[in-house]
Order: sequence, then structure tokens, then C-alpha cells
Amino acid sequence: MVTLLPIPIKNLNIPQKRPDEQQQTNCEVLHEVLRRVLQPLTLKLNPSDKSGYYNVLCEHGNFRRCKPVLAAWLADCPEYSDLHRLERHVCFSYESPKNELGDDVPSDKQHPRWGQNQYRRLSDANTKSADAELSSCHVHRGFNVFQHIPCIMSDLPKADLLHTMQIGMLDHLQKSIFHFMKTHEQLNKYNAIWLSVPAYDDLTPKNKSYEQVSQWNGKEMKEMSRYLFGVVIQFPLGGSPAQRPIFNRAIDCTRVLLEFYMYT
Repeated sequence: MVTLLPIPIKNLNIPQKRPDEQQQTNCEVLHEVLRRVLQPLTLKLNPSDKSGYYNVLCEHGNFRRCKPVLAAWLADCPEYSDLHRLERHVCFSYESPKNELGDDVPSDKQHPRWGQNQYRRLSDANTKSADAELSSCHVHRGFNVFQHIPCIMSDLPKADLLHTMQIGMLDHLQKSIFHFMKTHEQLNKYNAIWLSVPAYDDLTPKNKSYEQVSQWNGKEMKEMSRYLFGVVIQFPLGGSPAQRPIFNRAIDCTRVLLEFYMYT
């Protein structure tokens, strides 16, 4: 959180040059802060098996020999672009053309990984030819702390992966149920049951149907997981015999995913 900076205020009455300059300043400060945070751990020219250990005072008053492990964090595509100084909508792991993103590439035709050493040299050169080569690779010029880390960034373990997966899976489940009910012409009934969920303990009353909510935050998603199964399970009660097997399968999928969410 120490690296986050305020987003420049959008104002149509000021020249675009000012927010662009502020964003550039934010990017430089971001990488300078990351450089200071990561330098004791990663920026070593000749690392050895014994380097990187620290005496850490534990809560029992004893010192322990500890070696921090570098891990990555999950982010969305725009944040990865800012962290790696890439153009938007570019893969941060491989030199993959934009028009091939999302395609299944065979293992024998994988694109090369980002050449961090090469990009660092081109950025430090600060020449027109170097800038042109960086631009052809969709890389912005400037200091990038991740180009100095002696590892493959995309292979680092991701902290808090399970929690982020849960939120993403809940969002996918919610959208799938919505389209399922719409396909089977049960959306009005689904919304009616959804809005009838009463307030209980720390559950807030519902005053909007699913499609009326423009954006869900993490807290709302977690709260929704507590009553979603109770809403979905109501549909086979009034459906036709032909519809019940279909709805039962949807209920089983919802139950399994929510059990995974609650017990992990």
C-alpha cells in the first residue's frame, strides 16, 4: 500500500499535458519506492546460499535466522502494465502480439519471455534507436525495478491467490446464474426471490436486483455468498418436471462452489 499514489483528478478544463505529467511522476515514484523495498532482498550481484539471511527478533525474545522469500501479488491487466512499464493490453509474461492474446499457443511455438536485461540496457542507452526498439516491443522507457530482479517475475508465487480466486469465481457464478435464469425465462421470479431476502444480523436488505447493481465490491460478494444458495434452491419447487433436472444440476454446481468458498 505504500506505493499507491492518488490518481490525478479528471478535469476537462485543464490541458491533458498536466495529468499526463502527474501520471509519469506517479510511475517514477512507484518504481523508486519498490526499488528501496526490494533492494535488500533481490538486487545482489553475486547471491550465495548464505546471503539474504537476517536476524529477526521473534515474540519470545529469541533471534531467528530468517530468509525472506520473494513473492508476487495478483493484479489486473492495467496494474501489471504500470508495474512493468508496458503498453496496455500486452502480456507481461511473453512477447506475444496483441492480436494473438487469448489464443492457445502450442508448446513448440511459445513466444519468448520478456528480455529484461535487454530492455534495461535499451532504457539506459536513452537513444532514439533504443527508444524505437522498446516501442516496437510495447515497452516504455524508464527505470523498472522488476528488470533488476534475478528471476522470472511471472513464475513467482502469488500471495493471497485463494482469496482472489474465490472472489473471481463468485462473480463468475453470479453471472452464470443470471444468464441461466434469463435463458429459461425465470429472471423475474429470480429477481423477486432475490429482493425478498430479509435483513438479518449483518445482512443488509436488498433494494436492487442483480442486473441493477453496476459494480460489486468484495464485501458485497461475500455477503451474497451467504444467501445465494437459498435463492437458487427455490426454483425446482415450481418448475415443470422437464425443468427440474436442469435446475437440479444448476443447484449442485452452486452448492459445490459455495462449499468450496466457505470451507477454504
